[in-house]
Amino acid sequence: MAKRDNNVRKTAARIIMDTFIKRKATSPEKAIPIEEFKDVKLSTSVISYTIANFMEDEVVYKTGDDRYYFSQENWKKLEKKVTRGYWVMVAIPVVCLVAVLLLGHINDLMGLF
Repeated sequence: MAKRDNNVRKTAARIIMDTFIKRKATSPEKAIPIEEFKDVKLSTSVISYTIANFMEDEVVYKTGDDRYYFSQENWKKLEKKVTRGYWVMVAIPVVCLVAVLLLGHINDLMGLF
């Protein structure tokens, strides 16, 4: 089966991250200059915004000579944090729904005891 091209559906974050990984820029010694992103099919403002967000989350670091590298360890930590946040966003409404349903049948439940 042929592998599908997912470029259209990739997020800006994923495209930027893939650029770092493709160029093996995962340490200060292998850091890349911003010019390496010139062929990325994103606007300059989107690239800048995405890298700035990654830097804020300590996923991308800037070296003293204006080169950038990607921390895979910190990316994994960020992924876990985001996944945990999504689970909380799903769990809270479910817990509230269960509580409302239980409160609606409190008289029935009290009759059991």
